[in-house]
Amino acid sequence: MSFRICTIGCGAVSNSQHGPSFKRYAAVYDDVVLAACCDIDAQRAASYMEYHGFCEYYTDMHEMLGAVKPDAVCLIAPVEITADLTCAILEMGYPLILEKPPGANASETRHMMKMAEATGTSNMVAFNRRFMPLVQKSMEIIAQKGSKILDIHYRMVRHNRQDEQFATTAIHGIDLVKYMARADYKQVDFKYRDLPEYGKNVANFFLSCEMENGAVAHLEFLPMSSINTERIAVNTDKGLIELHLPIWNGCPDGVGKLACYEDGEEVLAISGADVSGTSEDYVLAGFYGENAYFFDTVRSGRKPEGDIASGLQAVEIADCITARKRHYP
Repeated sequence: MSFRICTIGCGAVSNSQHGPSFKRYAAVYDDVVLAACCDIDAQRAASYMEYHGFCEYYTDMHEMLGAVKPDAVCLIAPVEITADLTCAILEMGYPLILEKPPGANASETRHMMKMAEATGTSNMVAFNRRFMPLVQKSMEIIAQKGSKILDIHYRMVRHNRQDEQFATTAIHGIDLVKYMARADYKQVDFKYRDLPEYGKNVANFFLSCEMENGAVAHLEFLPMSSINTERIAVNTDKGLIELHLPIWNGCPDGVGKLACYEDGEEVLAISGADVSGTSEDYVLAGFYGENAYFFDTVRSGRKPEGDIASGLQAVEIADCITARKRHYP
């Protein structure tokens, strides 16, 4: 039997990151069929189909799913319509991986959670940084050494991002710190440096956090800077791990790198290309890893980690930033 994949949304991120991931996964498994893609723009959908090797294209999601009856669905849509489309797909019973964030706010996310629980349909939120080979490697090192995480320092810097709702991007870092700490946030204090000269709601913001397992975390988000980087320092009782994430091709940190320090000396230095065996952006940035993991779990009949419910706290904290709150919860 074949394993049929459908995808909804053929825009820029889908084209550059998800499409190549689907094509690579289909090349690995003979039984995988890229059955159909869907976008309201027919020309965009047709181009996507041809470029990434899908069998058909549609402009209506319901028509596509009814005709193809896929084994897995990927949703890569604007956040404004993600919740409605997610609930419709879950209600139809198709296993779903959806792009972050899981809902425009916590209320939407809870609604999606209820639908997932009511239907029992497998689902996963695509927080790609969890699946970056460098992040996976650092987690492997921490686990192998039996290290206890003491504190995490995460810094996201962007060039000329005047978004009114930058928290929608910042949620990547909020989720990643939670994932690497292997613990929920216990409490968060927020500080803001408003930058009204650049636009409405533009600000730098800073999070001081205590995790449920006792670890401490500091997160910085600087949307109006001169470069695009994401860097993490994980301090453990066995040493320090520094990560420069390969967020996309052309970023100053290139393919990314990981360095480990113990007793004042560097004991490991490795690039993202060394860890993943490729310099392809969609692999380095975790898009292939997240999609392959989801498809593998569905094929094996397992429930994937990282479902909609697991993303709720990150959405709640992002909501706090949007509302300029000073403390969570």
